[in-house]
Amino acid sequence: MLVELKDKGKIVIRIAISAILLSFIIYTIGVEKIRDVISHTVLWLFFVAILIENIGVVISAKKWQILLKSKDVEINYSDAILYYYIGSFFNTMMPSSVGGDVIKAYKLGKKTNSIEAFSSVVMDRVTGLIAVVLIALFAIATSHEILPQIAITLAFILILCFLVFLLMLFKTDFFEKAANKLFSRWNKPKKFLQDVISSVKSYRDKKTLYTAMFISLLFHIMLILNNYILSLALNLKINIIYFFIFIPIAEILVALPISIQGFGVRESSYAILFSSIGVSYAAAFSLGFLNQIVKVITSMIGGIAYVIKK
Repeated sequence: MLVELKDKGKIVIRIAISAILLSFIIYTIGVEKIRDVISHTVLWLFFVAILIENIGVVISAKKWQILLKSKDVEINYSDAILYYYIGSFFNTMMPSSVGGDVIKAYKLGKKTNSIEAFSSVVMDRVTGLIAVVLIALFAIATSHEILPQIAITLAFILILCFLVFLLMLFKTDFFEKAANKLFSRWNKPKKFLQDVISSVKSYRDKKTLYTAMFISLLFHIMLILNNYILSLALNLKINIIYFFIFIPIAEILVALPISIQGFGVRESSYAILFSSIGVSYAAAFSLGFLNQIVKVITSMIGGIAYVIKK
């Protein structure tokens, strides 16, 4: 009961953070300015963005299937797509952008190996973040002279944090010890977490990892281009190179478990980053908000699939 109350408390806090961030930004910018930008949206480009978002789900499901297969967990591609859509739906409904990963791993784990199901979604996220870091580093290396200092500094801080995380995960037993300490009184969850971490560390097949990385790079390039398409839908004239550094930074920030589906965080990061190159706060906010709407619409497919599957 105490744990449930704590979890509910965390969700309430994250909802409050999202609401406060959104309210503050909207109040600061002005509702009329935001409404004016969004009202000029080119609808056919908006629908193209929705289509690309769905293609992203489909190719990500393929990566997940490949990661599972390397652990001898067989799943039909159609089922992988279904679970991925369900995960997308719960990412929208739950704190941070990883809540849906837990749901899809849990549902798959009930039918297969729960340890490998959970380790596969961790590896799915890790390969995705590595792709984000590689894209950001390439953008900085090739275009650092036109990028604002705040973007470069923030990128390096986040990249450093991620590299430290990878080092701790794969080269130390920090997380195993943390699980042992946090769940010292509960042997079952302690062993489960330690087994999941051990399974993540055992990903060794180079072909699988290279394929997963390639798909991750393809997905995130599509994600970046999708944001560029949305900027065109809003009639914004922004050099595409800026998206290759700003969007990876925003995606890493959105993954932090401090809000609901990144609402407030995404819009705030877009407003700060894109305004640094002269884009108005109203336009930058609208771009982030429109991106959220695309994700919410796409996730509704997962909600329908969840109800049918249930």
